Parts: sequence; C-alpha cells; structure tokens
Amino acid sequence: MKRFFPLSILLIFTACSNQTQTHHYNGEKLTQEKCAACHNLDMPPKTSDTEKAPPLYTVTVHLKEWMAEGANPSDVESKFTSFVKSYVIYPDRDNSYCTKEMLDKYGLMPSQKGNVTEEELDAIAQYIFNRYDQMKLLEIMQEHAKIAAMPPAEQVLAIKDCKMCHVAAGGKIAPTFAQIGKKYQTQGTVPIIKAITHGSKGAWPQYTIPMRAYTDLTPKQLEGIAKYILSKGKKK
Repeated sequence: MKRFFPLSILLIFTACSNQTQTHHYNGEKLTQEKCAACHNLDMPPKTSDTEKAPPLYTVTVHLKEWMAEGANPSDVESKFTSFVKSYVIYPDRDNSYCTKEMLDKYGLMPSQKGNVTEEELDAIAQYIFNRYDQMKLLEIMQEHAKIAAMPPAEQVLAIKDCKMCHVAAGGKIAPTFAQIGKKYQTQGTVPIIKAITHGSKGAWPQYTIPMRAYTDLTPKQLEGIAKYILSKGKKK
C-alpha cells in the first residue's frame, strides 16, 4: 500500500534540509581569548608599566568618540564595528585613530590575520562597543565607592557569594554562619580566615562540597568577616 505525504510536509522537510546551521559567537569569551594577552579588560581599567597595549576600555571609548564626530548617532556602532574588523586584520599607522604619542609608546598593533575570523571580530566589536561605556564606568565606580564606605564584613557580603551557601541554603549546602561561629568561638578568627583564604576541604565532612579559596580579600576584610561570623555563634 503506497503512502502519500501532503505537499506542505514535503516542503517543510526540504526547507529544513537546505538550511545551514548558524554559529553563535560569544563576544565576551572571544574578547577574553583574543584580546586579553595585550589589552587589560577590566572596568575600571588597570594600567601597568609592562603593558603591551592600552586598556581596551580606553581604546573603545576614544574610538567611539572619534566615530561619533559628525556622524548620525544610529550609525556609530556600525562604523565602529566596520573599522575594528578592518583595522585588526590590516593595521595601518596612517589610518589609525591613535595619537602619535600612543603609537610611539605602544607601536602599531600586529595584524591578527589568521588568529581571528571576520565573524569573531564582528562579535568582539559588538561586545566591546556595548561593554565599554563611560556611563557604565561611572555606575561601577559609584558602586565601588559605596562598597568601600561599608564596614569590612559588609563589603565581603556585598562582593562575594557567602550568603548563597551560608544563609539562604539554611545549612543544607554549607554550615550556617552561626554553626561556624559556634565551632570556632574559643579559637578566634585565625581558623576562619585560614578556611576563607585556603578553602575548607575536610573541615566539615558532613558537607560534600568544600568551600573554595578566596584569595583576593584584604586583611581588613578577612578580619572583619571572621569577627562577624564569630558574633553569629555567640549564645544569646
């Protein structure tokens, strides 16, 4: 017995088979992979005496300003993207928007031909155009100033994920601050600071996931959060 498929079904199958898969390019990941070797990616930007190139924030913001001169605001991003895609592959001192002083200091960037594709550059250009923005930097700096004005313990709770495991989970993922404070009540801050900076593997065998090490906290922040945890373990 012969089976006949409706024409509409056949057309759908045919269309699907002819479609090419589109690849999603992650601009943030590509920027880290392709640009971080020479450019600092932080915001606020960081500089050093050994840097190979100016921070990417500085490059992006200045380039956006130059692109905006005499241009329709709606055209700035496309001009920016087009320039980046061309210049990274074919860097040219005469076509550079850098000042003479910057070019003399860092030199002309080497061509990245063969290291990055046009599609990857398109994703990178779009990402940095939207990422590195003066208003966003101002918001970040204001938030940093707000956090800097907090007591050390509050700073740690604001910038790290402590509450997620030690408060919100209610002791199911990790010991609560009260449990930790009670355990180390007579030992002071030293063992708590050690656990924070080196990780807590083996300290709480009833929990299968040990806390990772947090190595970027200042001594004041470490002492502050340790005292805060101890205060939670005191009998009321």
